[in-house]
Amino acid sequence: MTKEDQFYKHLVKEISAGTRYNKRSLEKEGERFGIVDKTWIKELSELAIVTIARHRIANNQDKGIKATFDALVDLYNTQHNLSLRTSHSMMLQQYSTPAPLAYLASRYVENGKATAKYFEPSAGNGLLTIALPYTQTYVNELDDIRLSNLKRQPFKVVSNQDATRPFHKYHQYFDGITTNPPFATLDEPIKAGGFLIKHLDHAMAITALDTMKDTGRAAIIIGGHSTYDAKGRLTKGKNRIFLNYLYHHYNVEDVISINGKKLYTKQGTGFDVRLILINGRKAKPEGVAPLKNEQLCQVINSYEELFERVGLEDKPEPPQPDKKKLLKLRAKAIALKQKQSAK
Repeated sequence: MTKEDQFYKHLVKEISAGTRYNKRSLEKEGERFGIVDKTWIKELSELAIVTIARHRIANNQDKGIKATFDALVDLYNTQHNLSLRTSHSMMLQQYSTPAPLAYLASRYVENGKATAKYFEPSAGNGLLTIALPYTQTYVNELDDIRLSNLKRQPFKVVSNQDATRPFHKYHQYFDGITTNPPFATLDEPIKAGGFLIKHLDHAMAITALDTMKDTGRAAIIIGGHSTYDAKGRLTKGKNRIFLNYLYHHYNVEDVISINGKKLYTKQGTGFDVRLILINGRKAKPEGVAPLKNEQLCQVINSYEELFERVGLEDKPEPPQPDKKKLLKLRAKAIALKQKQSAK
């Protein structure tokens, strides 16, 4: 077993047992295992959170979506702060998704079918896949350290492609897409469906959506909040262009503005973000983003608000048959059959 594996498994055990780390204690713990590279320490500690999150999902599965979500909120509140920023992670604009948000996003796209296939094209350490079955999930990552962490997990496929380029072999292949691409400006704008796209996260989201089936679902996290002009239209610029593209080509169920300072701080950032929920591709491209309304202007300031807004509900248990009634009916049926046989 490598020192990286030993350190990661040690963190899973300690954090699961209630040990709380800060930046310094985490670095000292890494040194005990011979790991001094701060990037490795940060990424392996995040991998530990991914593993613990999956354990909590598995352990709460029978209790329902809300109980599972609450267990992940508890994990987020007690986890160490992933604010250990390195020149490497800053260059790649790597900000991972908090476990409760990752759970809602991946649970939204998961359809429960054993034949379904899922994709995360900028997967990091795998947080945005925590509600998806490993054996049905394809992940892609450009960064070498995060790629090695994905390979420590039993995903169906792990790849290493530039996610700004089309995934030709996966065209309209997946039932569900989750992605939280890095936030940055493109060196050169690209054209997509008649729209000029200028931002990296927007371009990568569009590329990811090309791999979704017509009937698939997607949960996309992008930077910033939606703003509107005096006429109630999205403010002119990059956001109007990108969201008009999405609404024109896809069935956008919601665009949720999230307060990054309230829900993202333990991920090492306070950037505001939006969660975009998409339910299928339009048969005929038409329409643009809707005008300003109360729901689209709401900013989510807590995980409880986020859970309510996404609207995932536990399916009610089917009514259980009354055993006493069943026994009486069975006895009557037997008596009737005996009476008919005696004739």
